Amino acid sequence: MSETEGPKRGRKKANPAEPEAAGVETAPGEGAGPDAPRNPWHPINSEAPQRRSASIEDILRSRGGGRISMPGALGNSWFGWAMLGVAAAWLISSSIHVLDQGERGILTTFGRYEATLSPGLNVTMPWPLQTVKRIEVGKERVTALPDKETETLMLTRDGQLIDIRLQVRWRISDPRRYSYAFPNGEAALKRLADSTIRTAVAEFNFDELRGGKRRAELHQRVQTRLQRVLDVWGAGVKVAGIEVTGANYPAKLAETSKLIDKANEDARKEHESAAAYANDRRRTAEAEALAFDKAYALYKAAPDVTRSRIYYETIEKVLRNNQVVLGGNSGITLPPPPAPKAASGQQEGR
Repeated sequence: MSETEGPKRGRKKANPAEPEAAGVETAPGEGAGPDAPRNPWHPINSEAPQRRSASIEDILRSRGGGRISMPGALGNSWFGWAMLGVAAAWLISSSIHVLDQGERGILTTFGRYEATLSPGLNVTMPWPLQTVKRIEVGKERVTALPDKETETLMLTRDGQLIDIRLQVRWRISDPRRYSYAFPNGEAALKRLADSTIRTAVAEFNFDELRGGKRRAELHQRVQTRLQRVLDVWGAGVKVAGIEVTGANYPAKLAETSKLIDKANEDARKEHESAAAYANDRRRTAEAEALAFDKAYALYKAAPDVTRSRIYYETIEKVLRNNQVVLGGNSGITLPPPPAPKAASGQQEGR
């Protein structure tokens, strides 16, 4: 066994003068024998520098423009700053909530009610952890029935059909109940108001609603019943008022309704004229009765004087309307009779 071989390893000891094949290439003529092949890409008799494998610092420096930047770090990249700005805007917009004086905020955590936010600045966890729903509680809302130019026929107590239009004025009193117990909001209020007004209309006659005699009573009944049902439902809604804006005949009876309205208007005028004439005659009769009472009181005090005065006043009225000529001692000369009207008319024509 030679000196270079060990009993267990069974191979030669590496020569320290030999170049390692760990990636270091030797130029031709350096560290290689005369029989070693020459690299055709290197010039003849030129000294090629020793090559080594590139380190991670060199790779990052070449990609980062001379500066080392770790993957995922922002560095001076505009895309990284843009992503940071978007994230900051998302956090601010979903975490900070400013409510006006007439607003309330329903705070939910993963869809579950958490609290009711008051007006002012409120800070919450970002979306989607927590969300805030804004609700106006101080604003009075108006809901019209029907909401379009359609006909809404209702049956009155006397069996006639009438087209009723009304407005419901309401506001939100409890935001939490309105959001959870009354999720459909205005749509549910419309259906409930329509049912309530139909029930109330069936308790009145057509003329009472058409002429407006008992509309105030109709408003009060609808508002009371509608508020009672909303309270039972726990809707968180306060009804401010009900107003009927129209009570008309059905559309098919439009021409007939015009004739009826004209007849009613004429009857109203005749009634007013008769009432005015009756009042005038009553005042005249009362004045004559008062004058007679005064004359009778004077007659009772002095019958002879009053009798003579009445006689003279009566004669004066009679003579005032008749032509009288008084003559001398020879007698009374009567005036010639007046000419006939026809003859006088013909003379004037000539």
